Amino acid sequence: MSIPPVLSRFCESVRQSRYRDALVTIPVIAAFLVLMILSLVMGDQGIVGEFVSAGGMVAPFVILALLAYLGETTRWVRYIAILWLLGLLACTVIVTFLFTLGPAGAFSPDPEVMNAWIASLSAGKVAVALLVPLCAGLVCLFGFWRRFRVLLARVLPIDPDSFVQTIGLVTVTALILLPIVPLAVTGNAPFLDANLQNVLGIGTEVPGSSVNTDTFTLIWTIIGSFFLVGLWVRRDIRGTLDRLGLVRPTLRQVLLAITLGILLVGIFTVLDNLLAGLFAATGITITDETLVNNLFASSFTPLAAVVAAVAAGLGEELAIRGVIQPRFGILLSALVFASLHAYQYAWDGVIGVLLAGLCFGVLRKYTNTSTSAICHGTYDLVLFALLMVGFTSI
Repeated sequence: MSIPPVLSRFCESVRQSRYRDALVTIPVIAAFLVLMILSLVMGDQGIVGEFVSAGGMVAPFVILALLAYLGETTRWVRYIAILWLLGLLACTVIVTFLFTLGPAGAFSPDPEVMNAWIASLSAGKVAVALLVPLCAGLVCLFGFWRRFRVLLARVLPIDPDSFVQTIGLVTVTALILLPIVPLAVTGNAPFLDANLQNVLGIGTEVPGSSVNTDTFTLIWTIIGSFFLVGLWVRRDIRGTLDRLGLVRPTLRQVLLAITLGILLVGIFTVLDNLLAGLFAATGITITDETLVNNLFASSFTPLAAVVAAVAAGLGEELAIRGVIQPRFGILLSALVFASLHAYQYAWDGVIGVLLAGLCFGVLRKYTNTSTSAICHGTYDLVLFALLMVGFTSI
């Protein structure tokens, strides 16, 4: 079916217009802004609420990316993008502060529990819990310093004069530093707090109830990743797929990914036990198997396990190895990957995730994101299978 001449001429005029970026990005920004607001209003109740809530988690980053792309050609939009980024940083610092101070009390819906928790806090504990995230947030702002970007450009494929990459650098630095703060200060992951798990009902979910959430999260991660790398602004759909490394893998790559995913399960099972033993011997808190397994209780059915493995394999690889790695390298992308897992693992687990991330990153470098996603998904699926039969913990 051919495109009507009038529509064709209109599309061509849009492409040639000096306002092309604005005509493309502003409607998308508005749509994601509405999505974010709806997610705050609706919560995650019902299937529509779950879908909207999953989109609301992605929306702030998509809006930031689109503002950054528009800011490349429109100076005053740069200030909006910077303000939006600072707002995201402030929100993340506040959440990090609460996680560090005491997640069970901070997120308890019971006013009496919260009041008792506030009354029990010492000034010293509050000061440490506030100053460390605040300092980490301020360190992230070094990305705005051009000389710092010039130095990084010697080892990373970044353009120190690109506004989009400047925003990306600050964001990546925040994703590395801030999630690790609660673990660094308290010695344990926030979601491995038994009281917080009781408050949030973690571990009491119906097995299989994660299917919708994982599916919706994957859908929005895919959509968000496309916009993060400039779909319709800097790249067409083919260029976007190439930038993300989403290609049809060869049979050899598929077999390599599956084999490597299975091998990594054995390797990291041994490594995790060694790390746990070493940390326990030195008095460092290790990941509690029971508490960490509670986090995945809702995925303890065959279907939910497959969906969770696909969602983590494709979603995380697309966001980390697809969006971040080509611009910021294997190490920084692996550090983001590990840091984001610091909410659910103690130091032994975080180091294991970092090493796994380096393996996925190397595979991505020499193949593509599709192959690393198959490897990651295989790795998670085998772990879920072993977990459900009681052979291991995640």
